[in-house]
Amino acid sequence: MTTISTVEDIIEALDADPALLEALRARLLTRELLELPGVVAKLAASQAKTAEKVATLAEKVAVLTEEVAVLTEKVAVLAEQVAVLTSDVAVLKDDGAVLKGDVATLKDDVASLKGDHLEMRLQGKVHAMLGQRKRLRGIRVVCAAFPAGMNPEFADAIDEAADDGRITEDQRGRILSTDLIATARRQRSPGTIYVSFEVAHALDEDDARRVVETGDALAHVFPQAEVMNFVYGHSISERDMARTEAKGVEVVLERAAR
Repeated sequence: MTTISTVEDIIEALDADPALLEALRARLLTRELLELPGVVAKLAASQAKTAEKVATLAEKVAVLTEEVAVLTEKVAVLAEQVAVLTSDVAVLKDDGAVLKGDVATLKDDVASLKGDHLEMRLQGKVHAMLGQRKRLRGIRVVCAAFPAGMNPEFADAIDEAADDGRITEDQRGRILSTDLIATARRQRSPGTIYVSFEVAHALDEDDARRVVETGDALAHVFPQAEVMNFVYGHSISERDMARTEAKGVEVVLERAAR
């Protein structure tokens, strides 16, 4: 048996007997300490896997960041396109409003042209029309809005009546703006008849109102004369026809006058 008296003797004995060294280690170290190297190895392996997952996640984040950047660019481009489209729509709306205005103006112009055409036709037909409808003679146009023209004696009589206060300036203006006024007489009668016409392509109650106002004003200028009121056009609704005739105004439609 080896005598151990110094630390060096202990070390020499342990080096010489591995079993003795292991027995001593088991005595000195706890089970947890003995298992620590294995635990550390497992932890290192787990850490390596975690690092690998983090690296993979970092790659995915990088890819996602690139995709977000691309998407952001696309959104910016889309926003620009929407802005351009919005501007185009605004311009289109403006153009549409202008077009509506132009169409409305065109409709007014067409209606005015149709009215002017009817006024010219009336001037050519009025003699035969009044002769056939009312058996009138000596028909003369003394005032016409289109083409503009007025008998000087008739104009003087209107002005004198306004100067004398027999009619107002509004009544004078109503007479002078009437589409057509003619004078006539009955067969074998010297009395003068004043016949006034309002002309429109589509007649309505306002045309009847205006011609009645003309007739009333003419009655003040020529109190001894008979007054007749007509409206002449292409069409009129049944309602306006009834209201017009209720005012004592006779309706003459172009299609019936041919």
